[in-house]
Amino acid sequence: MPPNLRAGVAQGTITPPPGLDLTGYIARQNPATGVRDPLYARSLVLDDGRRQIALVSCDLLSVDREFVDDTRRRITLATGLPGLQVMLATTHTHAGPATFFLQGCGDPDPAYVEDLQTRIVALVRQAQSALQPATLAVGEGSSVTGVHNRRTPGDVMDPAVEVLRVDRVDGTPLAVVVNYACHPTALSADNTRVSADYPGYVCAQVEAATGAVCLFLTGAIGDVGPVARGDAVLTQIGQAVADETLRVLPGCTPLAGARLDTEGEILALPLADLPSRDQILDLRAGYQQQALGAEGRHDPLQARIARAMVGWSERILDMYRERTLQATVPAEILTLHVGELTIVGVPGELFVELGLQIKAAAPAPVMVVGFANDSIGYIPARRAYPQGGYEIDDAYKYYGYPAVLAPEAGEMIVANAARLVQSKQ
Repeated sequence: MPPNLRAGVAQGTITPPPGLDLTGYIARQNPATGVRDPLYARSLVLDDGRRQIALVSCDLLSVDREFVDDTRRRITLATGLPGLQVMLATTHTHAGPATFFLQGCGDPDPAYVEDLQTRIVALVRQAQSALQPATLAVGEGSSVTGVHNRRTPGDVMDPAVEVLRVDRVDGTPLAVVVNYACHPTALSADNTRVSADYPGYVCAQVEAATGAVCLFLTGAIGDVGPVARGDAVLTQIGQAVADETLRVLPGCTPLAGARLDTEGEILALPLADLPSRDQILDLRAGYQQQALGAEGRHDPLQARIARAMVGWSERILDMYRERTLQATVPAEILTLHVGELTIVGVPGELFVELGLQIKAAAPAPVMVVGFANDSIGYIPARRAYPQGGYEIDDAYKYYGYPAVLAPEAGEMIVANAARLVQSKQ
């Protein structure tokens, strides 16, 4: 490993005050009433003497491309780090504040979002200022405790607990990066308290045991989630992943080289067939009738869903009116190369088998990170489309798209990511 490798870490709270809208569930109708556990943003900066890279993890559902672009610009001004050397990821907790548009699922508070951006920039600068000689090692464990393929129980899973250990030169731990694939939805829509869900539990346990800063990176979780819901489930999954991380840490394999590099491309992912304006008008009328019917039955959840869909249809009609309707969605695929390890950032909810295909593209360690540098919604595997279901039939509407991603979109991401992974092997 190069003797001039340096690392710096920083973390700070991003817990919102009570009263802000939470996001992640259309069924949740109340703003935050309190705090179950704090939210954090954590930053790791690595420097090999010729290039620096920054990895940021935030306990949030997601952030959008506009937020990421502006935050990267501010990071560049504050640190000199180019935008493509910064990966900004979220853990995807469904008990965090609204920070981007998600139809009917809470409105972002502009003051909170501005403060969040300021805090992230400051943490990257703080980590950069704290750079010190370091060594790196990687390991892999396995856990399926409390987790299943939520679309088809018994179907494909990724049980890997990927670990990156960052040590000071005296061997004491400085940072631990954990990558795991399970939806942070242990807490249901009934919960109205701010929480980092099970990733927060993992980080708290690892930090307490090691004294290091723990960054959690959520993997390809589009069709993977908890078997059940509740506080006990959060603890069960979090403890299992934390225990496996702590078991793996002592035996991590040192990276033979830690040369840093980054590569990124923006893909234009195709949408499926776009609905006509007349079809949208018909859909809007149907949703309006559904809303009235649900209100008459005193069914607040179905009324809330129907009103959200009215909002979606009006959004698409506005696109027709303003001639802004697009048949593609931009998606940045970013790879951070850390010696033999590659961290692949994907901007959405990649189905688990697509993540496994990216990992299989190279013999060296690969971490697949969802919700990196944007969130474009679900990215299903081709074989999921005939089955339909929420991820295919409805989720895209909450993200404001006129149609679901086309079946080839996931394959395009895999092919692009595989090429970027292989380019540095």
